[in-house]
Amino acid sequence: MRKLIVAVALILCAIATYQWFKPNESLDASHLDKELLPDYIAKNIKRTQYNADGFITNIVTAKHLEHFDALGFTQFEKPVYTLFNDEQQASWQGSSQFATWFPKDKVLLEQNVVIQSLLTNNLIERIETETIEMLFPDNQLQNSHPVYIQGKGFYIKGVGLKAELKAKTLQLTQHIQTEFNNEE
Repeated sequence: MRKLIVAVALILCAIATYQWFKPNESLDASHLDKELLPDYIAKNIKRTQYNADGFITNIVTAKHLEHFDALGFTQFEKPVYTLFNDEQQASWQGSSQFATWFPKDKVLLEQNVVIQSLLTNNLIERIETETIEMLFPDNQLQNSHPVYIQGKGFYIKGVGLKAELKAKTLQLTQHIQTEFNNEE
């Protein structure tokens, strides 16, 4: 009888020790779930960024924002990015259904992307695509998707785009069609 009590006590001690030192899978799962939850959420946001001289360089607005610190990015719903030129004029505006802002000022605009000139003297008036990457502070655009470019009296269809808004340069990877409207 005494051997049975000692055996049961040893088994109970072994089970208790195992339970004490056993890794907790639910803790790991909850930790992973916490990483997937945003650190903060904001609605109807507006952020204005200024240069060293105190002039506005860009304004970002959005209906909804979720910031994920552990994952290193911020997601936006219905964002609008307004870029200002060196003369402190609003020059370009980009909008989409969704956007993701990554470190080092890289923004990925997705779904119904429209980049529109706000100045009357620009040759390019509007760029439409489904996805485009914006790189700040150089105001560069790039993608590898179909694009539609509209300008004064013409439109261009192509695939892939590299543009520098400050330098006013635009390059298509693949040209598909250009049509000119000769209206006088």
